[in-house]
Amino acid sequence: MRHIAADGSRVAVATTTDKLNTCDRIIVWSPRKRSFVQFNPGTHCDTAPTIDDIQELALAGKTVYWLDADGGMGISLQVLSHTLGTNKTEPVSPAAMYSLSAYKSDDYGPFTFLGNLFGAGGLVVFNSWTACMEIPAGELGATCPKSAPSDGTVILYSDQKLLEVVNGTGVEIASAPDTQTSVPDVSYQLSPVASAVAPAVVAVDANRIAAQNADGSVVIYSASGAALQSIPIPSGKFSGFALQGSQLVTIRNGRLELYDVSSGKLVKTTRLPAGALLRGLQKGLAAYVTGPEMKYSNPAFDTYVYRKVHVLRLSDGKGVTYSAPAVNGKNLIHLMPETSSVDAQIEASGLFYSYTLVRGRSPGRVVFVPFAEVLKKLG
Repeated sequence: MRHIAADGSRVAVATTTDKLNTCDRIIVWSPRKRSFVQFNPGTHCDTAPTIDDIQELALAGKTVYWLDADGGMGISLQVLSHTLGTNKTEPVSPAAMYSLSAYKSDDYGPFTFLGNLFGAGGLVVFNSWTACMEIPAGELGATCPKSAPSDGTVILYSDQKLLEVVNGTGVEIASAPDTQTSVPDVSYQLSPVASAVAPAVVAVDANRIAAQNADGSVVIYSASGAALQSIPIPSGKFSGFALQGSQLVTIRNGRLELYDVSSGKLVKTTRLPAGALLRGLQKGLAAYVTGPEMKYSNPAFDTYVYRKVHVLRLSDGKGVTYSAPAVNGKNLIHLMPETSSVDAQIEASGLFYSYTLVRGRSPGRVVFVPFAEVLKKLG
């Protein structure tokens, strides 16, 4: 299993397989109705040595949205959609293009990107932007509109847009001026760095959007793109955001921070285990996942293999933990980091979490815990 995305009483799951000439699947499960629908998103359907993958997944009502990556050295990105009850996959955005040799000699860009796809209810949003590596003025191969101010590596971000899906098409509702970012090692820039764009979508609820600026601050937008509130969150290392009602939650520098949306003030801080990743907020309950295993670490980012799902009640700090089943004290989830991580989403209907077994014809699993049962376990 690669991604899950929940909305209301449904959860969408993007699955992948290593079998030759076997397409990936997206499955939408309604546990209360005890029914599911599956369809072919068109990825991994052949044996050609290319990238063909679902990068991000969102669910809004009866429509599934995903960010599709396809190509060899040149990668095409596109947001696609599929509405349950139909047999069609529809494009939501024009294709963006970048290169796997991006920012190396004579391949400085500009490249176009898509990312930060989020959905809830009838609201679906994402970002688009252009990135180009600036080199000193006069040097051969310069392609950016501006030149680097020094010999250091500088990435120019331009055409930074926040788009909402309207009648099946991404429509710009907000934008930001060009920005320059110094990068210590351009090898980290070989794929989209969605957090670099501004305003970067970080969370949505049914009718509002939370988008983060380069300085860490978050702006709350209406569905039409009107700026409603600015929350002065300091810069730091962020591990997820969630927005609902009067509450905005983030994990920053290993601590869960609760902000009041109306006042923009920090209300509460809670220390969490290293590597915790926020996965949702519902009625004062925050869902997050933890390791403890780190896949690898470098100066740009850490990557964790998540093993446990936690639900934390913000009012009193009481929590409950869920994990994959175990036999003889050993966890059954697969040892390969790409397929083993536990993931979670929390909605008004309840908690959804996923994991992948070591073996079996259909090793992927999604568990649904009704909201009332989560509350009962919290006491």
